[in-house]
Amino acid sequence: MVTLRKFESRMDSDDIARMRSALPVDSLALLAVPEELRPWLQLATSLTQKLGQAVGTKPGLILLGEGLEQGNAWESETLGTADRIYARHIALTINDNPVVLARSITTQGAGMNALTGLRTRPLAELLFEDPLWQRDRAIQYLRLTDQIPGRSCYWHHQQLAAGLIVQEFFLPNLIAAIGV
Repeated sequence: MVTLRKFESRMDSDDIARMRSALPVDSLALLAVPEELRPWLQLATSLTQKLGQAVGTKPGLILLGEGLEQGNAWESETLGTADRIYARHIALTINDNPVVLARSITTQGAGMNALTGLRTRPLAELLFEDPLWQRDRAIQYLRLTDQIPGRSCYWHHQQLAAGLIVQEFFLPNLIAAIGV
């Protein structure tokens, strides 16, 4: 099981602000990422599980923050809402060092209830264990203002009529952590 630690610090708020400012990029080629990161950016399975397999230990999970906020324009358009969104921000760690930042956002209602119900569980347990959650095949590549590469995938739960955007950002120390 992934461990959860909740930190409250200036660094957490800086990481959240960085994720909120992510900008879409038209293609993987335009991200100009090291070759070692390309498979991670195109991964169709659980990032948490793949990371654990790559390093031989379960990653830690730091809850950076969660709650209602105003989404940026492209997020609101993807979710089809002008209302405030629910966002959950986490960091996946290896040996207490963050290697991936993630932002999961959804609309208020059923999607929000699904995310708040996670408590200390990683999002992968919800998405990959419930077959009613379906991932759109399209990947939207992202870049943080400090050039950190990332991706965004849209998930939909037909029965709940809930949409969810999962954004993952690959920090520079990920390559060292996975030993490539």
